[in-house]
Amino acid sequence: MNDIFTVTVDTDIVDLAEIFLSNRRGQIQFWREAIAAGNMPVLRRLGHELKGTAGAFGFQQLSSLGAELEEKVANGDLNGSGDTLERMIDFLDRVAVIPR
Repeated sequence: MNDIFTVTVDTDIVDLAEIFLSNRRGQIQFWREAIAAGNMPVLRRLGHELKGTAGAFGFQQLSSLGAELEEKVANGDLNGSGDTLERMIDFLDRVAVIPR
C-alpha cells in the first residue's frame, strides 16, 4: 500500500503550498519529455529550482529529491535522473498538506 506523505505548513501559506504543488503536477509531462529527450539542462534547472523552492514551502523530501536530481544530472546519469524524477512524481501523487 502506498502511504500518504503528510506535510504540515503554516496556515498562512497553505493556499500557496497547494498552488506550488499543483503547478509542479502540471509540469510532469514536460519533465517526462525532458528525460525522454535526454535534455540535461532542463533537468538540472528543475532539480536546482526544486531544491530551493520545495524546501521553502516545507516539502523537505521533494527538496532533497531536487538536490539528488541536480547531482545525477551533473554526473551525466540519465537513468538515475529518470529514477529520481519518478520518485518526485510519486511524492507529488501522494503528498497531503496539513495546516498548522
